[in-house]
Amino acid sequence: MSVLEVPSEQLDLIVVDENTAKLKVAKSNALVEASYDLSAKEHKLLLIAMAEIRKDQTSFYEQVFSVHDLAELLDFSKSSAYSELDRISSGLMRKQVEIRDDESGEWTKYQWVTKAYCRSGQFGIRFSEELKPYLLGLVGHFTMYELARALRMPSNYAIRLYELLKQYEGFGQRTFSLDPKATSKESWKSFPKVMGYDPKSYPRFSNLNQRVLTPAITQVKELTDIKVLEYRVIRFNRKPVALTFSWKTCDTLENIEDHPLYPEVKALGASDSAIRSMFRDYDEDRIARNLFYTKKEHKAGRVNNPGAYLNAALSGDYAGARKPVVVEDTRTLADQAKPDCSEPVAQKNVKPVDHEAGQAALSPCRQKIKDACASDNEWKRLLALEAHLGIEFDSYTAYVLQTHAQKR
Repeated sequence: MSVLEVPSEQLDLIVVDENTAKLKVAKSNALVEASYDLSAKEHKLLLIAMAEIRKDQTSFYEQVFSVHDLAELLDFSKSSAYSELDRISSGLMRKQVEIRDDESGEWTKYQWVTKAYCRSGQFGIRFSEELKPYLLGLVGHFTMYELARALRMPSNYAIRLYELLKQYEGFGQRTFSLDPKATSKESWKSFPKVMGYDPKSYPRFSNLNQRVLTPAITQVKELTDIKVLEYRVIRFNRKPVALTFSWKTCDTLENIEDHPLYPEVKALGASDSAIRSMFRDYDEDRIARNLFYTKKEHKAGRVNNPGAYLNAALSGDYAGARKPVVVEDTRTLADQAKPDCSEPVAQKNVKPVDHEAGQAALSPCRQKIKDACASDNEWKRLLALEAHLGIEFDSYTAYVLQTHAQKR
């Protein structure tokens, strides 16, 4: 009786080069919206493996990478590559992903990978066969983006948020639920589930804003093709129950001449190609603050070539980092259904502003507004806007809203 030989595992030897980061990650929308908890490096390792899946694949193969190549892509030292990959792969072997069936509403748990190892300078990994419908032969209902976008972001929350926005790229707006009970009549996805965090870890919205939203928004705007990103909070009985994100990508800014900052940048002597590069590489807030800084330096006679200087200022962010703008909607769900006929900003106790009153101590209210500004430059912009309008803002939020109203 002959002994049947068991065929060895088919290997897919991966060559990593300068084009690897340009590969596309493609995953089904069900996997984008799945519930899972991964570290940033665990997620990035999976995304690298996903990007190397070929369009014509019908099965998963054991993917084999050079340990040093992965160390470079994942940005850790080659001396610690083995220990890092061992730790990351151990985490992946233990972790699961829960995918929801939209029709039944039921969740099914799957393993991410069924095999991972480090030996002889090579790292091997194999996806679980149960994930085939979500990664192979995708036709419609999938999300795709460049691998480099995710590799740049240090936070897993930023990667998750970016994927969720790219899923709705053609819409430019998406709402998520923070309280499934209060929003049960809506079809909004649960933000904690799709972002992969335990809502009990952030009992207050301020905690969520500080630990999840602010870092994720900042990284997405600075490191991806999404250059304008804001959100508003939907409240019911003063409790935050949902978030609505609005955004624009580089593609939506293709008609750069229509952008309100274009004529100001153009006036500094920057070419159209340089201006397009600025909007591709940097978010709108960074461009605006460094444009203001460059114009001030040029007016003071410290800059001879403002167009070239603006490029340097953007690269080094000479004007200093700013917090992402957050505009809260404090109306109830019922009120939001009514048309809003109010003015963009209603100021209380409107009075002419005298900004030449010397360096007298600020009132507690004015000091609070100044403290809310991210830099002295922003405080100066606020004072300049007050002088232009002939009013005095009673809060930092009023200033932000008025700034946005003027941009529109």
